[in-house]
Amino acid sequence: MASNERISANSFARGQEGKLWQRCQRWVQAENAQTLIAKACRSASLKIILVAAVLGWIVPSRAALAQPPQPIQLQAPAGGLLSDPPGTAAPAVLPAQQPDPAQQPATLADMIEAQGPAESNRSPSADAAFAWRESTAIMMSIDDITEQTSTALSTNAPELESLALADVLASLYRYYPEVLAAEQMQQQTAGQLRSAWGSYDTKVYAESMNQPTGYYQTYRNGLGVARQTWWGGYLSAGYRVGRGYYEPWYKERQTDDAGEFKASMTVPLLQGRAIDMERLAVFQATVDRQMVEPVIRQAILDASLNAVNHYWSWVAAGTVLNTQRNLLKLTEARRKQFEAGVKAGAFKEIDMVLNDQLIAERKTTVLKAIQKYREAGFKLSLYLRDESGNPMVPADHWLPKGYPEIDMLDGFVLQTALSEALARRPELDLIMLDQRRVSLDQRQARNEMLPNLDFFTQGSQDLGARASSSNDKGDFEFILGIRSDVPIQRRKASGKIMSNQAKAAQIQQKLRLARDKVAMELSNSYNSLRLSQMIVVQSENAFYNALETQKRYRIGFEEGYSDLVYLNLIETKANETEIKLIEAQRDWYQILSKLQRALGLDPLEQAMRLDSLPMHPMIKPSEETEEADADGD
Repeated sequence: MASNERISANSFARGQEGKLWQRCQRWVQAENAQTLIAKACRSASLKIILVAAVLGWIVPSRAALAQPPQPIQLQAPAGGLLSDPPGTAAPAVLPAQQPDPAQQPATLADMIEAQGPAESNRSPSADAAFAWRESTAIMMSIDDITEQTSTALSTNAPELESLALADVLASLYRYYPEVLAAEQMQQQTAGQLRSAWGSYDTKVYAESMNQPTGYYQTYRNGLGVARQTWWGGYLSAGYRVGRGYYEPWYKERQTDDAGEFKASMTVPLLQGRAIDMERLAVFQATVDRQMVEPVIRQAILDASLNAVNHYWSWVAAGTVLNTQRNLLKLTEARRKQFEAGVKAGAFKEIDMVLNDQLIAERKTTVLKAIQKYREAGFKLSLYLRDESGNPMVPADHWLPKGYPEIDMLDGFVLQTALSEALARRPELDLIMLDQRRVSLDQRQARNEMLPNLDFFTQGSQDLGARASSSNDKGDFEFILGIRSDVPIQRRKASGKIMSNQAKAAQIQQKLRLARDKVAMELSNSYNSLRLSQMIVVQSENAFYNALETQKRYRIGFEEGYSDLVYLNLIETKANETEIKLIEAQRDWYQILSKLQRALGLDPLEQAMRLDSLPMHPMIKPSEETEEADADGD
């Protein structure tokens, strides 16, 4: 749909309010009723419908009763629950026949008199409400509201036959912000690991220190390379040249004419031999790198569980809405029978008034169902996103036609499933990796308890013309030695050991609790799934019986054996039973997703398997209702 067809909720309400106000001004001439009409018409169309439902009864005028009813057009879920399929025109939904303003009673007394002796006993407040209902006969129908909102919501919706669960999860994997944020940890931890390896970079150093003035004029320049070794040592090699007239106490700075080459090495023997701070940083960064994959899986599992729940809630809300609209359609279609029956004297006019009350009540129920359906669609849009990553409200014609067929898990062994779940669940991997971090800290702390004992060696050779007559720098120089130091109290290292021991004990308890939670979630989900299956079966049986009961009472009503009040109770009960069946089906699939999450299974893979299954053999409530309606008619 073109973007210029979008209608915001505020502008839509204001436009309808203006139309109602103009029509009410034109139609209502009663001086006493006009004040009530003006107040009522200042509200939006949805408020008018709710007020009408609160009043509890709607009495159509005789002119309206004389006209053929215009039932609300319903559509099956496959063609779009709330809107027409793309490329088709919206069905014409007309209000009751508009009375001629010239033929309307001029005053409230005239209105009472026009209704006849049977109706003149109503109170003035009841007559004012009657006049208000007459004036609002032109208000927007439910289909108009539905068409406008679904047009605004599905403007940029791509063409799909139906929205599968795998479509939602595929969008989540690719565009959901929490998953994308978790994936950024790959680059983040890669940078941290790269930074940790920076301690072992080869360093190039250079210096130039000159003293051109004064009694002692010296010129020193040097260039070399150095790096940290993996085993805690240090290597360096370089070249330097020192010329000029040096202080006697700084003769070591002087070199022969061609300069000096020097190499040195330091090797730790105790502290820093097995592990040091540089290696610890690399190990910790490696552990952080290993945490990325469980973190991403954790984000996908958590987000997917919410997405699956919202998906099935959207499917159930759409099915419930279709059910409520079918019930409303039945009530509006029955009005024809009452009109003919009242004219023929077979029905009392109060029966038609009661049926109009049912129409108003069921319209209110449909509006509430639309509200829940829209809310479910908005919540689902957080996980269903377009190629730009923006939330996309699912179009009405995307609603699936039914539920996929799922058999119970035969041969399900809880202990085997628990072992597999413990191996898959990412939170356990994260806890164990955190435990690995603490153990590395503990290794470093224990290593710091050892004294520093380093072996070092150095060799140098001067080249070129001798710098002094004694030629004290001409021979090769080689130095060997050991350096050592140790803090007496060693409180820093012992404090780290105490802290890490406490952290390790905490992690053990966390790991134990996490395993217990996995076992609990698995047992609870499996038990709930079995019971939910039984609930679905019983709800299905109850709905079949409710349909049969409703069918028999409709026949009795048509033959005069039962009244409209009792038939309404039977229809309402059947409608409630149908909704319970829909909710039971929704709960079953939501519990199934919880069981899959407890097992740590890939949500997208499970959704694809789910979508590849045939349709569920359970009854489809909307189809059964329509069939029962046809039989009743």
